[in-house]
Amino acid sequence: MSAAFVAASMLLAAACGGSPDEDAVDDVPVLHWYVGPERADVDALAQTCSEGSGGDYRIEVERLPDDVEERHATLMRRLLAKDDSIDLFSMDTAWSAEMAAAQVLAPVPEDLKTPFAQDVAPAALRSVTVDGLVVAAPWTFDPWLLWWRGNTAERAGLDTTKPVSWDDLLTGAERTGRQVLVDDPDGEGLAAWVDALVAGAGGTLLKGAGRSPEVGLDSAAGRTAARIVSRLGRSGLGADPSVDAAEGLARRGGFVLAPSSFVSDPAVAPVASDLQWAAFPEVDGTPAAPSTGVALAVPLFAPDTSLSYEAISCLTSDDLLASVMTGSGHSAARVSTYDLDAVKAGYPLADVTRPAVDSAVTLPSTPYWMQARAALVKTWTPISSVGSATPRRSQAAVRDAVAGRLP
Repeated sequence: MSAAFVAASMLLAAACGGSPDEDAVDDVPVLHWYVGPERADVDALAQTCSEGSGGDYRIEVERLPDDVEERHATLMRRLLAKDDSIDLFSMDTAWSAEMAAAQVLAPVPEDLKTPFAQDVAPAALRSVTVDGLVVAAPWTFDPWLLWWRGNTAERAGLDTTKPVSWDDLLTGAERTGRQVLVDDPDGEGLAAWVDALVAGAGGTLLKGAGRSPEVGLDSAAGRTAARIVSRLGRSGLGADPSVDAAEGLARRGGFVLAPSSFVSDPAVAPVASDLQWAAFPEVDGTPAAPSTGVALAVPLFAPDTSLSYEAISCLTSDDLLASVMTGSGHSAARVSTYDLDAVKAGYPLADVTRPAVDSAVTLPSTPYWMQARAALVKTWTPISSVGSATPRRSQAAVRDAVAGRLP
């Protein structure tokens, strides 16, 4: 991989310069943008939009907790309390249904509904659509990839010019004694992995927005997912999804399953020039990569929702989406961004990520996703304990969690 790609994020920051002159902008409205764990240079993006607004606003970035549970709890508590200090925020798209049901999101203005949805990958658009309405602006949509260093894949007997199956990956890893790690920068990795395995095997993890959804874990697809997770867990070559996956790849090699933005994780910077990638492994010949979606949303009680949406229009513009892709490895939710000259020249992941966004698997749309997620983590970790009984036990746990029953 070209080291220039990894350096692009530094070039973006340098091009935007330092912080704005505080004395010159005292009378400019300040928009507070709350952001979770993010590999894009959001400070540079905020400054670009601030300077481009012609004095209409200045965006200040506020950091939310990295952990998905803490981040979710912080946001929901403040939004339900009608906190008016949040002007816009980066929302995990898995929360779209919950936040819409809680009525804490400002409606998308009529004149922005079409621009926000135009050319957006169908799966990304569905993830922010609730009861037929787009509730936030799709922003990034990262399909997960298979990552490794140097000739690791070749030594494992993998032909990465063709689709790689999970069985091929695990057989190659076992033959060469190479680890297979799952990246988890915020706590959503285990659930995203299991969801994609079930989808790849032809099933659906959870369907339905109410308290009694269809849960598809105790099924042939769920048992296929459990077989794959169990094989990795019992081989001694894998571990529970972890924030340390990037460091593990840098120090010990092997393979990592991670979103496209993994390329800009600081932990892999020392081995960036040696980094390789391919499509997420298939199950039964079906491409089904987990996707990590982020949308930009406006709280119902933001002081000036029209100004907040003006800022979001800037952040979702072609130029800024191109800079996000080339600077951090994120994939834009708007697929036409791939056709921009800057992306063609500076985004080497495109050959893999562009097809992946068409078959990507998003997390289930339900107001009770966080409860379902907690039940999945409880029943599928440690992965060394996963076995033939896991799908049945997990199905019961997910049903109870969504129904609001205590474990």
